Amino acid sequence: MSSGSTGAQDWRAVACLAPSGERLLCVGESSSQVRAAYAGAWGEVIRDEDRPTVRAISLQRWAGQLWAGQWEHQMYLAVPTTRSGKGGGGEGAEPPEL
Repeated sequence: MSSGSTGAQDWRAVACLAPSGERLLCVGESSSQVRAAYAGAWGEVIRDEDRPTVRAISLQRWAGQLWAGQWEHQMYLAVPTTRSGKGGGGEGAEPPEL
């Protein structure tokens, strides 16, 4: 994870499950790349029985060096409402209400 055009996967979308846990949906080189891909990954990564427990999807960016850094939350993405990833609300800074 680094800056520049090295092909680093500096962005990711993570589904946050209730009461705890998370599932990695996708990673990419840019936030726009991840935002375009996460809904498609939704149907492949999140099992039918886990969908009702997804409380938020966090768009995160890697901060730090390759060997010493952490993922930092940037914004919440809309939780898809169907298995195919179509539908859902907009993006925002606040997690959806349960």
